[in-house]
Amino acid sequence: MKMKLIRPRWRDILLFVELWLLAMVLSNCYFCLIEKVPVLHLYNQWQELVIDGLSMIIFVGISLIFNRIFIRLFQPLQHYLGKMVVYSMLLLFVNTCVATLYSSIWDLPHQEYTKSIYIFSLIATFISGIHANILFQQAYRKQTEARHQLKMENARQKEINLQTSLMALKSQVDPHFLFNNFSILSELIDENPENAHSFLDSLSRVYRYKLMNMNKDLVSIDEELQMLRSYVELVQTRFGNAIQVEFPALEFSTFSSPLSTKKLPPLALQLLVENAIKHNAHSQKNPLVIHIAINHDSIEVSNQFQPLSSKVESTGLGLKNLKERYQLLAKKNIEVENNDKQFKVTIPTL
Repeated sequence: MKMKLIRPRWRDILLFVELWLLAMVLSNCYFCLIEKVPVLHLYNQWQELVIDGLSMIIFVGISLIFNRIFIRLFQPLQHYLGKMVVYSMLLLFVNTCVATLYSSIWDLPHQEYTKSIYIFSLIATFISGIHANILFQQAYRKQTEARHQLKMENARQKEINLQTSLMALKSQVDPHFLFNNFSILSELIDENPENAHSFLDSLSRVYRYKLMNMNKDLVSIDEELQMLRSYVELVQTRFGNAIQVEFPALEFSTFSSPLSTKKLPPLALQLLVENAIKHNAHSQKNPLVIHIAINHDSIEVSNQFQPLSSKVESTGLGLKNLKERYQLLAKKNIEVENNDKQFKVTIPTL
């Protein structure tokens, strides 16, 4: 982004007059100090004042033109100090060349050149350098504010994209959850209508929990465990003791305060328990036991590996969904340990 210096004409004229007056005041003060004479005695004739004034107009005008060119060509925000040093040296070089050319045209003696003309060029360089620095500071502030605004907009857009992605991931849970449980309900209606009614009540409680937390990214561990107990009751309506879930021995109310503030994505534990049931054999004689353990900063869901007699078709959507939700929410990974004896998933609390 390059700084635009387009101003109304009167503002350019006013700026030029202000800098010219400042340059004249500085030059007169300098000569008064060097020659140790009052200001009124500095010029013997008014023509000398006019010549000095015209000379200063040339130097200030050239410096301002050079200022404008330099600001248009360079990017103030990058390498600010280095560019100001280079600019000051270039401006001094240009004004020195102008002073030399000016002296040559008017055929001034060397003493007059060093005594007045060169001093004019130095003062014009000094004033123009201050003016350029002010312009650089203004451009730097504007570009910094613009960059900050852009970062804020990018952050807001990133947040919108994050929420959109989370909602998309949450919506993927619906068909997965409904397909499994409606299939169970369909079988129960034919096998045992009374159990089907109880199953439907449990399903309603679980699904009510899901609907209430659909717009939440995180829920408390206590809420998730209460929902999971209802879900386990729902599962045991059909399978009985073939499915056993061992909850933490301590009640949540006895947990320490730091743990009580920990949270996790809604339905995370239900998904892991459902995943274990789907991929392992279970019967009354050989029940599937699922252990849930709460550590200081994580929760473990594990079970003994009990291979099915036939391979179950799986999309792997549930576990993948949970991994992506953790990445989006906290840039954290879940740990999966899978061997021939045990399957364990560790999810961090947030």
